[in-house]
Amino acid sequence: MSSDCVECMACSDNTVRAGLTSKFIDVPTLCEMLSYTPSPSKDRLFPPKWSQEDPYLSLYAPPVPDFAVMKMEVPGSVTEYKVSALDSASILLMVQGTVTASTPTAQAVIPLQRGGVLFIGANESVSLKLTVPEDLLIFRACCLL
Repeated sequence: MSSDCVECMACSDNTVRAGLTSKFIDVPTLCEMLSYTPSPSKDRLFPPKWSQEDPYLSLYAPPVPDFAVMKMEVPGSVTEYKVSALDSASILLMVQGTVTASTPTAQAVIPLQRGGVLFIGANESVSLKLTVPEDLLIFRACCLL
């Protein structure tokens, strides 16, 4: 499986939509706005910053206070991975891998696989235990206060 991007948006009243919504859809305007010219990865607008504390985590932080995206690429040889607590709530998106998630406050473990989403409360960490020994690809949308 591969993809071109993961998108994280703040609330907005000037969004141009192309589908998957009951709201107004304006495909021609969206197509006019986009650039379809590929560029080398070195020309990224927001290159990732690699975490000093977590060797599997990279951070995409645009110059706005609303949100950031973390990318976690965990090798299948790591049997348990801890998602650190943040000062704000966040959303975890499983792109690749199969795990069970647990938190200190959860009453039961939560199974997650490709396409799964997990809400993480503020100041809450999550332990992910691999149930299948394959690489994990996870994105986390969050607000870095």
